[in-house]
Amino acid sequence: MKVLKSIIISIALFINYSANAQVVNISELDQTIDKLIPKAKKNKLNEKQTISLMQSYHLANEQDFKRIMELKTSGQPNIWIEIYHKSVSINERQKKVEVLPDKVKNAINFKSLNLDNEIANAREKAELYICAKTNLLLKNINEENIKEANTLINQLCKINPQSKNIDDLMLKSIVMQSNQILFKVISPIELYIPQEWSETILGFDTNSIYGIPFDVIQDKDKKYDLMIRIMIDEKTVSPERIETVTFEEKKDNFRAVITDKTMTKSATFKGKIQIIDVKNDEILINTPYDVTSTFRHQYAEVSGDSSACSEYTLQLLKQEVIDFPSDELLLKDVSKKLNILLKDHFLKN
Repeated sequence: MKVLKSIIISIALFINYSANAQVVNISELDQTIDKLIPKAKKNKLNEKQTISLMQSYHLANEQDFKRIMELKTSGQPNIWIEIYHKSVSINERQKKVEVLPDKVKNAINFKSLNLDNEIANAREKAELYICAKTNLLLKNINEENIKEANTLINQLCKINPQSKNIDDLMLKSIVMQSNQILFKVISPIELYIPQEWSETILGFDTNSIYGIPFDVIQDKDKKYDLMIRIMIDEKTVSPERIETVTFEEKKDNFRAVITDKTMTKSATFKGKIQIIDVKNDEILINTPYDVTSTFRHQYAEVSGDSSACSEYTLQLLKQEVIDFPSDELLLKDVSKKLNILLKDHFLKN
């Protein structure tokens, strides 16, 4: 807040005309700035252009700042999306100018401001509002509410593209417009995914998402309007590996040579989780996944006197030598992990 207030103080100090100036379209001011920046970088602005750059820069900031203050004064919960965009606008404008030669910056009375905290605060509050408002809208499904909810979700995509809430809100918006959902596991014939693994992948303890019923076995008498299709595109199993490290340990007059052995083997499913509009045969969401199950077993062998061994080595010596798990066993475990991923994504509501 203190940082933003300093903008208006700066304007008051350096542009006394602005108090009586008519409101100018900010996009026009930014166009003027963008037009003059290339010459400004080369220090080739004449006096008229310098004045134009100064006036455009400070007036644009002034109008953005005044709008932010109006919004904050209103106290309304929906203000933070616009406040975020206005704060970013001021900051982006500043970035264009702060790279100019010092002579130009001095001539236009440029003062650098750190707006990071202001932007982060507005982003956080905007996201909280978007999530709360969207969830409220989706409690009452109608065309108007769906349209507004999707508009808010799109805003969140712009404000915070990395937000974990985006997928959840998009999924909820799509699911809540459905009446009947079908889960299905699909893979190329050559991969050979046994029915048992598919049943494990779709082994859920409930049969609804956000209150909308779903099936994991298709009922020919039902009309599904949404399908959640788990595509298994790749099935791989790594070679069996044993990594060895040999080292020496000494204690008092005792000596031992230790061979530390680590057995590893892994299996992986890679593919996509697709949300499909059955009626229009349209993929609405296409999310890649990569699920791995890793076997790791460590043990040690000793040559010499075990009295020289450290406590850690002694614990390793107690580990028995075991066989590597079969490919099938590891792939079954991958199926369980994929099931957990699906539960976490779709059934945590």
